[in-house]
Amino acid sequence: MAKKKITINPVDTVVTDKMEAVNDIISLKLEDMDGIGSVRLKKLYSNGIYTVDDLLGYGEESLSRMLDISWDDAKKMTSVANESLNSEDVLSSIVVSGRDYFNFRKNKIKYMTTGVEELDEITGGFETGVITEFFGAFGSGKTQFMMVACIMAQLPEEKCCLSCGQTDESIVKLDKCECGGTWWKGGGMSSFGKPSKVIYIDTENSYRPERLFEIVCNRELIKTKPQTKTQEKKCETKEPLDEEEYEKAMQYVYNIHISRPRTSALQMLVVANLSSMISGELCKHCQKREITKESEPTHQNHPKAKDGMRLESHDFEKDITANLVILDSITGKFRKEFEGRGTLSDRQVKLSSHVRLLESVVESKNIVCLVTNQAQEALGVMGDNIRPVGGNVIGHTFTHRIYLKKPQSMSKDKITAILVDSPNKAKNEVVLELGAKGIQEPTV
Repeated sequence: MAKKKITINPVDTVVTDKMEAVNDIISLKLEDMDGIGSVRLKKLYSNGIYTVDDLLGYGEESLSRMLDISWDDAKKMTSVANESLNSEDVLSSIVVSGRDYFNFRKNKIKYMTTGVEELDEITGGFETGVITEFFGAFGSGKTQFMMVACIMAQLPEEKCCLSCGQTDESIVKLDKCECGGTWWKGGGMSSFGKPSKVIYIDTENSYRPERLFEIVCNRELIKTKPQTKTQEKKCETKEPLDEEEYEKAMQYVYNIHISRPRTSALQMLVVANLSSMISGELCKHCQKREITKESEPTHQNHPKAKDGMRLESHDFEKDITANLVILDSITGKFRKEFEGRGTLSDRQVKLSSHVRLLESVVESKNIVCLVTNQAQEALGVMGDNIRPVGGNVIGHTFTHRIYLKKPQSMSKDKITAILVDSPNKAKNEVVLELGAKGIQEPTV
């Protein structure tokens, strides 16, 4: 849930400054290192290795196969990379006092509501700066959780009426403001009247804007038409009160930017550019940067634009910042493209690089990041043998892990959300229902 804002103390910047110093060092470009020639440099670049941090993510055996060099030569490369980190500056940058770190978290870390009070109680909400994973078998409701989160991120942090912005709780009756709008209890990531963006990376073609629109209406985040008792009993989808309310509902859909990478390579490319997407550094109309890698302008309103250049006909307009990133799912493309045990090592290496980059971006931007993951059956395990795909590569990277256990009968809609791993809360579980509101407390 959203926490009360606290005035930032100057001492809180100590941790941030040290983290930035470490990032500068491990982001040292490979061309600045000794012992790496132009030929090997090109091979490293072609495999997505650009910095010391990238290089140290691979072992000697992987580097020798990738670059077609001997194990000894690969060992020399990793030794040079390690020596670049062996300095007093690096050591002093990775150690902070308990007071500094406590103040840093108190002022920087926020929590977003999950959309269901019972789930908020066992998880504490979705934490910023870390990755939260939902895993489960097909039909366990992973995408429904993601679409509800898309809506929660666009709602205000503070308590208010979603129609008029009123903050006086004394005028609320039965969760309704005197204007007829819904009273919001807080816990979002935005402010009233201020648009916010969500980045949704859909690798399995499961996101449905129509479904998200229904959830907005059924949760009465806008004013809706009255329903008869028969319609309520059948749980029919609620409709906007008028055209104005319809447009308000559609804004929740419009503020979600969708990316649908068709291969694991494209998925990694999206995450590689995720930092710019979050900051809004891409044009809101064409999703291009203002300047190319060759330092040439891309839009006609740039001061360096000249006749004969390939320029966009519209003016460059910076996009709004994002406060939520969703990756649904993280392992789907990798499982399809790397089949069989013989490719398992290569898949894990790429997945490791992919996850580390995602983790780095999420931490630096301090946003909420949710990922879904496929599940598989663990052989030789008694009882519930469902395990997430990816093994230790992602198991030790994701901070919070939630297992969605679907019922034995395919006709039932109740889902058990189990908090498997979290440094904030003890292992716990809650029974939820997939319904008109996306995810909701079970109905009798």
